[in-house]
Amino acid sequence: MLKSLTLENYRGFHRFDLHDLARVNLIVGSNNAGKTSVLEAVHILESPSDFGPIWSTLARRGEDFFEESEPARVGRHIDVRRLFHGHDVAIGSRISFSAATDRGFDRFTAFITEPTPDAHVESDAQADQPQPFETYDSESDSELIPRAAALGICWQNGQTIADVSAMLNMTRRGGISSNAVRTVGRGIEVQRVPIRLITASSLSPETVSDLFDQVVLTPDEDFVIEALRIIEPSIERIASTGTDRGRAVYNRGIGSRGGLFVRCSGVSDRIPIGSMGDGIWRLLGLALALARTEGGILLVDEIDTGLHYGVMEDMWKLVNETARKHNIQVFATTHSRDCYESLAAVCRDTVSVNSEVTIQRVERGKAKSTAYSEQEIIAAAKRGMEVR
Repeated sequence: MLKSLTLENYRGFHRFDLHDLARVNLIVGSNNAGKTSVLEAVHILESPSDFGPIWSTLARRGEDFFEESEPARVGRHIDVRRLFHGHDVAIGSRISFSAATDRGFDRFTAFITEPTPDAHVESDAQADQPQPFETYDSESDSELIPRAAALGICWQNGQTIADVSAMLNMTRRGGISSNAVRTVGRGIEVQRVPIRLITASSLSPETVSDLFDQVVLTPDEDFVIEALRIIEPSIERIASTGTDRGRAVYNRGIGSRGGLFVRCSGVSDRIPIGSMGDGIWRLLGLALALARTEGGILLVDEIDTGLHYGVMEDMWKLVNETARKHNIQVFATTHSRDCYESLAAVCRDTVSVNSEVTIQRVERGKAKSTAYSEQEIIAAAKRGMEVR
């Protein structure tokens, strides 16, 4: 479990500290305060040797581009400048995440340095023969990095001394290509905890199908069905079909939710789960993620998306009890007062001497979160105090 977390020079944070972290942590704050950035930082920090969370963080926000300037560099690139506070990628600029955990300290560092012939440029075939940085006919030189540079990345986990690191040359537009990142972590075996991020738009259809295939015909399948009954008590079964699952993958770009059906009591036909509303889909993803993240970390952006306030208390009971039973640390965000008041209701029933639930308030311009323990959450809700 993470006990504290420090972010430096990352996105909107010059430096930011979260402290007194617990098993279940609800992050609240105004729009653009940095709540999602905190989840992304944890995802990157606890995924040593895996560049995937960095890539997906930028691509999900639209911070990528398609390069067409030179044949050798055509393809999709991520704009790594967006990760740095103030988009400052001068030589020596550095991002740092560090966390105190049960096993020691975990650290992640990304830094801008001089390009090197040893750094990966594009593909394996070109790795031994780095090509010169490209030039551009641009209307605005301000769009370009002033000089050639490389991105260095490094993870240190727990008590280990060895670093897991990589060096990637950047284009003058601050880009790193999909070909280059495929080499990060290749051939390196690193022990890492299970970690999963559920975005505000929920899990993708193919991820849901994959996770359901892992729980079907196990006790976790019953757990998932019970979770769905929070919203629709008549649900008896859930099933997947191979052909529809393939269609779900094919149609992921348009938000398809094909591939899964439910059987409800009193209804003869099976019902596509996509027709049952956003709340069912959200709970399905949440339950599947909880079932498959034992001993790990679950990150949920806007956890109350699609959920009516009347079911939020049951949702928090599901999260709280499962996290305790399966040793999962949860970080979630919300804008909703109903969401944290429902959490307070659950705390009243399960309050512990050593608080297992916190609210962490993130405020723009402040270098430290405001942490509320279980007792403080209960008191704030009882008095109608605003903690968002």
